[in-house]
Amino acid sequence: MVSIREEAVIRIRGQNFGDWESVWVQHRWTEGYPLFRFTAVEREPYPNLWTKQQFNPGELVEIYLGGHLAITGMILTRQVAYDANNHAIELHGVGRTWKAVRASHIDKTGSFDKMNLQQIANKVLAPFGIRAVPVGTVNPRPFDRAQIQPGEPIWTFLENLARPRGVILGSDEKGNLLLIDNHANPTIGALVEGENILKCQSVFSIKETRSDHWVAAQKPATDGDAGTGASEMRARAPGILQVYSPQLTPAEQPVKTMDELKERAAAEALWSNGTQIDVTITVQGWFDPYGRLWKVGDNVHVRSPMAIIDNKMVIEYATFTQDRNAGSLTVLQLKAPWALKDQSPYHVGDPNPPPAEPKVDDKPPEDPKPVEPDPPPAPTLEGPPPLGGVDNN
Repeated sequence: MVSIREEAVIRIRGQNFGDWESVWVQHRWTEGYPLFRFTAVEREPYPNLWTKQQFNPGELVEIYLGGHLAITGMILTRQVAYDANNHAIELHGVGRTWKAVRASHIDKTGSFDKMNLQQIANKVLAPFGIRAVPVGTVNPRPFDRAQIQPGEPIWTFLENLARPRGVILGSDEKGNLLLIDNHANPTIGALVEGENILKCQSVFSIKETRSDHWVAAQKPATDGDAGTGASEMRARAPGILQVYSPQLTPAEQPVKTMDELKERAAAEALWSNGTQIDVTITVQGWFDPYGRLWKVGDNVHVRSPMAIIDNKMVIEYATFTQDRNAGSLTVLQLKAPWALKDQSPYHVGDPNPPPAEPKVDDKPPEDPKPVEPDPPPAPTLEGPPPLGGVDNN
């Protein structure tokens, strides 16, 4: 008999169904909704799964792993396959935020002028019964003008507003949309080579990094602010690439002040710099050291000499699996905390958190030198990139 700590259950119409051949559940902190996939095969005599219950697309469900709620959502697809000797069923589904993030916003004007991101998100999500939950202190700066385009998906609309404010959109297992900004989540344990790490893959890469991040915008001219000061607004944040390879990004939304443009440049640099390190670790079971399901957004201390890592990292994805061969496993995909707006100390024992944002300026760059400098040294995880506070000069 399967232990309750390893039992996967779909609860539908007040009934619980278990005894699955394979289980796959994925929490995705920086995506619009979690995912699940369950399979079962025929046994003699036919279990209730086949004779008393049809799992129909559109059914509302709750997914429990080891007695803990893993997803509140719905079934999207039911597949049945059989031949003379076998009969199998596979269910695919999503978290409840799926219905909102893919939908269009329906109203007469589509205007959200003078509202901030939290207010806008709550307004467009209200018809779906979904909340926009802040993680940390969400940038409160309002948008002078904000307009959703007819037919534009809600996720796309909110993401185009979130990026200028340096906010990351996400979701949780309870069916909430998350607005992730500067915060300090706890460190809930350690993943240690030779102890609780079954598998590890680490990737250090500068492929997506840049030397400079420029953002360009315009604003309506006024009597006191006209000319190039209004028509050629630019802000710059430094990247970590040590050869000249800049990026210029047009602002997604109209801006009113240079501070808005600086926030956008800082956010672009933060996310680009944050692609430098990705780590995937597989552990036995579904539970963290506190006996809870591994939770995306939490920090863990990764200690792996073979991967040259001895640092705190944040869980971005958690994939829970179970089958007859491997048993119950969790695959954790991790990033540097500051890449996901976590401002707790970057390295365990370091009393100083990394800066919230890179240094930003609006000065033109120097002419690039015709000869590039030597290749950059191998990346390290000794701390975040050397970025200072926002330069308002």
